[in-house]
Amino acid sequence: MNFYLSYGAGVGSEALRLWLLENNWPHEAVYVDHGCDWPETREFVKTIPNLTIIKPDVQGFDNLYEYCLEKQIIPFTNTRFCSDKFKSRPLEKYFKQPAITYLGITIDEAHRVHGNKKDIYYHYPFVCLGMTRQDCIQYIHERTGIVPMRSGCWFCPFQNKGRWRLLYHLHPDLYQKAKELEATSTRGLVLDRKLESIVQENQGRLF
Repeated sequence: MNFYLSYGAGVGSEALRLWLLENNWPHEAVYVDHGCDWPETREFVKTIPNLTIIKPDVQGFDNLYEYCLEKQIIPFTNTRFCSDKFKSRPLEKYFKQPAITYLGITIDEAHRVHGNKKDIYYHYPFVCLGMTRQDCIQYIHERTGIVPMRSGCWFCPFQNKGRWRLLYHLHPDLYQKAKELEATSTRGLVLDRKLESIVQENQGRLF
């Protein structure tokens, strides 16, 4: 049996990485670099020792934004092809099967728990332990003092208004690229709202 940590560089997966190491559970931490995590997340990833980084290959694309721009699409609610094609499938292709994959989902995200796939068995230590996201934040803080930001793509249409404002203020170049993608998409506006209207609400606020 082979053991892996699906590492997304957010609070859950970072806490689980530390927990697995602390408890001497064998595993290989694997991160999929699809090129579109927030810059802060990508910088954080560089600090993680012994992390395996792989690239997706979706019809010749290893960058999610470039794929979406070429296809004139954005992620949408009915089917999040982004997570499937640019995260899950590359991991499943990399894993030597049979495999046990650890996921850093917490008890307050238990709705995200899903079943096993052929020869890939998913294990959720924090759900079993009843740990919340706040527990994970405290766990990381006590051990390293460096708590990562919430992971995700910088142009994800499902991020909240605070994240859009933060992108606008911290990374105006990426904000403009998100607008360009939205303008070319055949799926319409992000969450059926203009980005400008989201950002301009209380301009001084970052969150």
